[in-house]
Amino acid sequence: MLTLYRASAGSGKTYKLTEAFLNLLFNNPGGFKRILAVTFTNKATEEMKTRIVMELYALADGEKSGYLEGLMKRFDRTEQSIRNEAKEILIDVLHDYSSFNISTIDRFFQQTMRAFTREIGLQGGYGLEMDERMVLTEAVEMMLNDLQKPENKNLLDWLIRFTTDKVENGDSWELRKDILGLSQEIFKESFKEYADKVNEDTAQKETLQNYKAKLDGIVKEFEAKVKLLGEKGVSLLDQYGLKFSDFKGGSRSPFGYFDKLASGDWKEPTATFCNLVDTLDNWSTAKAATEVKSQIESAYHGGLNDCVRQIVDLFSNRADYLSAVSILRFYYVLAILSDVSKQVSAYRQEKNIMLISDTNELLNKVIDESDAPFIYEKTGVNIDNFMIDEFQDTSSMQWSNFRPLIKNSLAEDRFNLIVGDVKQSIYRFRNSDWTLLDTQIAKDFISEGIEEQVLEDNWRSCKCIVDFNNAFFALSSRILQGEFNLGMEESTLNEDQQDEMSHKLTKAYGKLYQNVAPPFLSQDGHVKVHFIEEEEVSWKEAALDLMIESLQKLQQDGYRLSDIAVLVRTNSEASLVANKLLEYKKENPDSPERYEFISDEALFIGSAASVRFMISLLRYLNKPDDETLYKLAVMEHLRLEQQNKTITDLADVFAEENVHFDGPVDAELQRLQTESLYEMIEGLVALFAPAIPDNEQPFVQALLDMIMDYMNRESGDLARYLKWWDDFGYRKTIVTPDAQDAIRIMTVHKSKGLGFRAVVMPFTDWEIESKGHKAPILWCKPSKAPFNELTLVPIKYTKDLIKTIFAMDYYHEKLHAYIDNLNTLYVAFTRAKDEMILFAPKAKKDGINSIASLMESVFNMASSLPAKTLEDDEIVNLGDYWDDEQATFEYGDWWHPKYKQGEKKTVQEIEMKRIESIDLGDRLSLRLQDRDILIGDEQLKYGKLMHEILGEITTHEDIEAAVERMIIAGMITSEEGIRLCDLLQKHISKPEVKHWFDGSLKVLNEIEILSVDDFAKRPDRVMIDQGNQVIVVDYKFGHIKDKLYHYQVRNYVKLIKQMGFKNVKGYLWYIELNQIEQVR
Repeated sequence: MLTLYRASAGSGKTYKLTEAFLNLLFNNPGGFKRILAVTFTNKATEEMKTRIVMELYALADGEKSGYLEGLMKRFDRTEQSIRNEAKEILIDVLHDYSSFNISTIDRFFQQTMRAFTREIGLQGGYGLEMDERMVLTEAVEMMLNDLQKPENKNLLDWLIRFTTDKVENGDSWELRKDILGLSQEIFKESFKEYADKVNEDTAQKETLQNYKAKLDGIVKEFEAKVKLLGEKGVSLLDQYGLKFSDFKGGSRSPFGYFDKLASGDWKEPTATFCNLVDTLDNWSTAKAATEVKSQIESAYHGGLNDCVRQIVDLFSNRADYLSAVSILRFYYVLAILSDVSKQVSAYRQEKNIMLISDTNELLNKVIDESDAPFIYEKTGVNIDNFMIDEFQDTSSMQWSNFRPLIKNSLAEDRFNLIVGDVKQSIYRFRNSDWTLLDTQIAKDFISEGIEEQVLEDNWRSCKCIVDFNNAFFALSSRILQGEFNLGMEESTLNEDQQDEMSHKLTKAYGKLYQNVAPPFLSQDGHVKVHFIEEEEVSWKEAALDLMIESLQKLQQDGYRLSDIAVLVRTNSEASLVANKLLEYKKENPDSPERYEFISDEALFIGSAASVRFMISLLRYLNKPDDETLYKLAVMEHLRLEQQNKTITDLADVFAEENVHFDGPVDAELQRLQTESLYEMIEGLVALFAPAIPDNEQPFVQALLDMIMDYMNRESGDLARYLKWWDDFGYRKTIVTPDAQDAIRIMTVHKSKGLGFRAVVMPFTDWEIESKGHKAPILWCKPSKAPFNELTLVPIKYTKDLIKTIFAMDYYHEKLHAYIDNLNTLYVAFTRAKDEMILFAPKAKKDGINSIASLMESVFNMASSLPAKTLEDDEIVNLGDYWDDEQATFEYGDWWHPKYKQGEKKTVQEIEMKRIESIDLGDRLSLRLQDRDILIGDEQLKYGKLMHEILGEITTHEDIEAAVERMIIAGMITSEEGIRLCDLLQKHISKPEVKHWFDGSLKVLNEIEILSVDDFAKRPDRVMIDQGNQVIVVDYKFGHIKDKLYHYQVRNYVKLIKQMGFKNVKGYLWYIELNQIEQVR
């Protein structure tokens, strides 16, 4: 039977996971290698590993442990016996720590993936790429560069259509940027699941055109019928001498609808028009003239009522029409994404890389519900017990890969544990699926059974925080479910589907009630929510001012900075908070309160004036003839030196004084143009060191580190780096130490799993449902003909879908959007231990469309709703603490923290020194030949170097570039490079080999030849002429000839002949001996 813990926030799941792991260790002391615990972040992995090791150490060393009594009772052993066993287990674990299987789910799947490299189609030594956006950028660039090809005419048409739609909707029309945003869809599992089938459907462009033609037919047929009925209605009115104003309603009579239909306006008929059917009393008023009444009655019986009924019936049965319109509105996206997907695949194969997001999909295809023994046989690992933490963050494909392993373990009657909480599922953008925990897991293990346990106590928060959250989410889920259900009866969902969807949200928030843990029963805590009326300043500006006041109050009450967290929804909001703190600190240097902060989201490297200046200099050095770039660099320098001045003031100075760099500076800039990228940026930092403020030293150091990292991964080309900076680099942030005594600024998503004594949320508002240009694309699988002629169709999420065949898809997305955003709020509200201070805008209109409007509705409606959860747990009446006049909710009083002795320790902070630059000539010179570090034979090193250079040369024109790469990589010095260029030019200019390097032959350097015997050979150079004559050459740099060399080349010749080439010649080129031998 599978064990399932439903663990709300702060319920002590880490304690329970550690307990379960210890029980398994003591049950089978030597079997720790056969236990696998997975979670979703490296931080959670390290926390769990450390917790288990520390508990084992406490048990082994005779220290106090909360697990001792439970272990003694479970295994019926004495205290000393347990402690002795703990010592032996600890020694085993530490001596083979790499087999201590607590890892992230991605790491486990990567380990599994290596065993299936061949089945997946990857070559050995493939790279793992974490940056999806970078790969996507390259793929989109490749696609756009190929648009001029004749075979891409349809693609060009679709891209034009895509751009046109953007312009018509008033959205951005930056094609490259828009396609990049759209192309993120290919990483969704809802697309990946059917990607192969989609590629088949779109392989022939005629398929899409035929499909479109059928849908156009459905649309035209419906619109023709509507127009015909409109014209018929107008004709009948004329026939009976009536105007639409003669009917009930006068000039606003519903009979004016006929004119609209006849003129091509096909809006849905109003309720008033629909009520005309078979109800003559609704056609005229009692005051109408007798003659008019008689005419209306004649028209009614003479066919006008039938015409009205036909229109109402037609619109009541227009699901196919609306479905066709919805598909046609966005169908071309399918072809665009199919092309992008193919470009990504081509890029992966070319670079021999695998995207981290591909892991689940590829494994899913290989495993495909395979038996666990097969998987274990391939991986060489055998696991007895599985423990999955944060199960609500698991994706469908991840679960499909895990499920057969757990089923196998359960079949052998072994313990398996899953821990999760639907309310904390906030990573749908990473494909997490909370329905797996909500319903799917019960279906998957219906035969094995599930032992479910709800962890009901909150061990994190004070009483007021727990009480507030119990009440707020019990009411908000109920109110939001009601909002969700509005209009559902008008949809095409059947009764069973409506019944299923009408309580999904409240079910997900069932069993949410938490008890206050005993240590916190006497600690009240404090919750305050303030709604801001938007007046002269924006509500966000007002919220930032109130945030400062709250931070001051918290410090005055005794909170240290590291106990305070400012939570936000987005990185841009984090930046607003950071800028406000920096600005306030600068304007109030004598303030008794402190405003230091750390943030991985707000400290953008590109936000520092000194970094912007350095980038502007790099742009100028990339194009030194561009006078505008020079002027911009001078302007950035001026801004850096005079940061207290506005941009307008600087522009005036710039214009009047014709500011420029000094002559020596210009000369040094000219010299730096010839340096490598890293030496260039280091030279710039040294040149302008006095201008860099002390507080921006970390930003400049981060820029230096970033450039060094870039050069290790990519080329040292300045133009490419600047493009990378514009696409990705500017968004990078400084990593800050957690131990620093400073306010934490972080997004709600980053805060998950953490707890803070005081939480301030200045911007507690975001949309509950994405609409308009932010509306997502739904990947729908039509089941009705002719729509199902495509396996998958992209549909834009709009309310219109409720009357199409995609109504269930619409409500599925709407449900997930509601729960995603309510869950985000739940995660935010459950981070606080003592204090929670929230600011939000006051609602401007009725209805619930944002988190702020939901919160306000909860407080306004609290007193009129039952003060109980769905399971009848009593909750606080939030209405008792709501001040409608002040638009403020306050529960509890400001809290004064009490620190245990030794708890309030300060961390010693070491101020960063200014960046020093040492002249290149004064540095220790290192040759970066790490691959050959253990090779002592200089001749061997020389041979390897020459092989590597010749492997990059196709024609004589490639020599300088190949040698330059060796210089940049640190393999040789510039002087050695000059000598090598001369030597290589001399060698390849010899009459016997000159034609090998003149560009007339197709050249394959270091290409592998795969044989049927499953081995590979790699000749140094293979050349093919237009008559399919092949020349294969092997380079030798020694002074000794060996018969084995002939045998080696004969093998190459033999293999190439087996490939179908008849005329093949092999040569040995003894370069140092200046001899060429043909091998016969």
